[in-house]
Amino acid sequence: MTIVDRYLLSVFLKTFLICFASFFGLFLVIDGTGNADEISAIAASDGLSSAIFDRYYPQCAARFNELAGVFILVAAIFSISLLQRNREVTAIEAAGISKMRIFKVVFVAASIIIVMTIVSREVLIPKVGDRLTMDWQEWTEWKTSLAPTKTFDEKIDYKTGVAFSGACLLLSKDGISEPQVRIPSELEAGFEKVKAESAYFEVAEEGKPAGFRFHKVSFPKGMHELNSVESEGGETIVYTPQDFEWLHNNQCFIATELNAKKLLVSADAKYKSTPELIVDLKAPKKRKADELAVELHSRFLKPVMDFTLLLLGLPLVIRKLEKNIVSGVLAGVGVVVLFLLLELTCHSLGATGIIASPALSAWLPLLILFPVSLIFMRDLSR
Repeated sequence: MTIVDRYLLSVFLKTFLICFASFFGLFLVIDGTGNADEISAIAASDGLSSAIFDRYYPQCAARFNELAGVFILVAAIFSISLLQRNREVTAIEAAGISKMRIFKVVFVAASIIIVMTIVSREVLIPKVGDRLTMDWQEWTEWKTSLAPTKTFDEKIDYKTGVAFSGACLLLSKDGISEPQVRIPSELEAGFEKVKAESAYFEVAEEGKPAGFRFHKVSFPKGMHELNSVESEGGETIVYTPQDFEWLHNNQCFIATELNAKKLLVSADAKYKSTPELIVDLKAPKKRKADELAVELHSRFLKPVMDFTLLLLGLPLVIRKLEKNIVSGVLAGVGVVVLFLLLELTCHSLGATGIIASPALSAWLPLLILFPVSLIFMRDLSR
């Protein structure tokens, strides 16, 4: 690595960190000021560091994943324009070094940051997805050891086809209040649903899988007289007292890997890891299949799209900055806005079925913008 490479890399990384720290710091100040009472309540119960860190580091990871591409572009533009302003680009080219050689270190640094976003999305965000779905009131109840509850939409366990719903989730007790469960007709259970007063999640033990134990079952009547329900593969889905002595007469047990937290976050695909999305998409009882497919394809394409934004915006803005600072800034804002609008529009059309192929809706922005970005970079390198 040459002296110029080290200098440009240091400027790029400093600019990226300053941009992201400034943005997230502003977000933290605005959000924290508006929720000062909740922060005080959590701090009194669990300490100030816990009140701030536990709440905001998942937000930091989510914002980093969403906006890294924009901040990469800003940092690259600032770094290259700084060299131009100091006439260093002219001196470098006079030494026989091409512009593309100058850009190489920026592209390498951008690639490393993009890899970091992949790690954040696949490793960190799925672990803290439940926190990202909670508002401040729910988060305060959670941290102050009250009994937080949260309503949730019906959620299908795609592995079994069983659909869970209820009055609300009992997050601190890992349970469901007034649960209702729809049993898929192909299981031939003899009953279409199960209703109970409450249900609580139990971890897997020897001879018993993970799942919810339902208490005070009100439907179907005479649960203790019904046989257990098995899937086509022979796995028991609904356990009844008729076949399992560890259940009381007014209880039943439904096997599932979805606890209360997973029921809370499972409706939002963007907080899932890619393997979880693939499992959901392959499931025979999937809902919103187009939306899941678009999210999956866009997940794979996100690193390439972030890099495409850099290739698209850098040449255009650099050329504008050579003539006028204001036009350069406006060009940068315009590129980002048009890029995001095109991406969001195509994804929305695919998720709603207007574009018949979800894969096409996810790939369309790249098919349009990537060739344009290569043309821009070719012109800049001349």
